[in-house]
Amino acid sequence: MKIIITFLLISISSCAQPKIEIPNNYKETKIPRESSIELQNLNYSDDISIKLEENLIVTYPTPRKSSSQLKFRDGLLIGYNHGEWGGELIYKTEKTEFVIKEGNIISIFELNGKIYFLEGLAHLSTNYGEIYEVEYFNKKFNYKKKLELPDEPQVFQIVNGKIYIGTFENFVIINNWKIETLIKGFWESLYPNSLIIENENHIFMGIRGGIVEIRPNEKQLKFYTKNK
Repeated sequence: MKIIITFLLISISSCAQPKIEIPNNYKETKIPRESSIELQNLNYSDDISIKLEENLIVTYPTPRKSSSQLKFRDGLLIGYNHGEWGGELIYKTEKTEFVIKEGNIISIFELNGKIYFLEGLAHLSTNYGEIYEVEYFNKKFNYKKKLELPDEPQVFQIVNGKIYIGTFENFVIINNWKIETLIKGFWESLYPNSLIIENENHIFMGIRGGIVEIRPNEKQLKFYTKNK
């Protein structure tokens, strides 16, 4: 009997966990159509980044950055992204600095003891995205392409070994180095910048002009904008 009661209490507690809430000054809005006036107007809006405070989403101005870095041995791996003006991945120590790869480096990260970096660019007719693995052997760096993405990666997060990526116009979930989920988005030129992952089927993403709610299993999207 005690085991059954304990199980029931755990189940009730689990169901009673607070759900993530949208800010009070935001409302659900119809998703804008491609090339619509609404979408064009959003492109002139503020960039909205999001974070979680208890169970409430809080918005804040998106910080600007053109580089990312990761400590490696006695130095730093540093990735630069200058948009149409290019970028590079370098290794820098107190004594030396050299280029490993040229390209627009979005971010550098570690997963399962290995180092990877996101590369990509969306500019004019160019729109590509890739993930590379960094190799280090005999005091020399190399790299190899691990996965090709549908377009430029702009924000990502790793949860339970899965990589969640908001790209220039899609949302991607990568599991065991395969694209497990690909959702066509509406946010082309609205620059995804932040993610909140409640669970694998309930995700929020900050973009220019608002907040996107993503339910990957149903491939369902909702869009929230600030009350006027």
